[in-house]
Amino acid sequence: MEKLKLNKEIGKPVTPQGYKLSETKKYVIDLGKELNEQTAILEAVRTMGLEAMNDWWDWLKVNNFSTDMPNPTNDFVEKFYGVKFLWKTDLSQGLVVKDEHDDDYYILMECSRENKGFKYTQIVLTLGGCM
Repeated sequence: MEKLKLNKEIGKPVTPQGYKLSETKKYVIDLGKELNEQTAILEAVRTMGLEAMNDWWDWLKVNNFSTDMPNPTNDFVEKFYGVKFLWKTDLSQGLVVKDEHDDDYYILMECSRENKGFKYTQIVLTLGGCM
């Protein structure tokens, strides 16, 4: 497992497609240390908008989860952890990460350079964890 500090490398060179994270790595985060920044990012997304959020909503719909109150489960997302993307588009990629202190999984969206205002931003979409 690889410990990940979210958004620590914003502004540094990235791969040609604009993503840093790999679908085949098992990332762990310390959500407690990330929570304030992630809450601020989600508030900014809500205020300013982010086109890449459509990738998240589309993934929820395709997988029969609620878009009003997202409810993916640990059992469902665990099979993607360190194996494959939840989604990957020109705007974003969705990955599963795990908290280093418990067995809960989180859905992380990494934005590409195609996004206005949120280039390369890594956003935890399920701050409360998966069900």
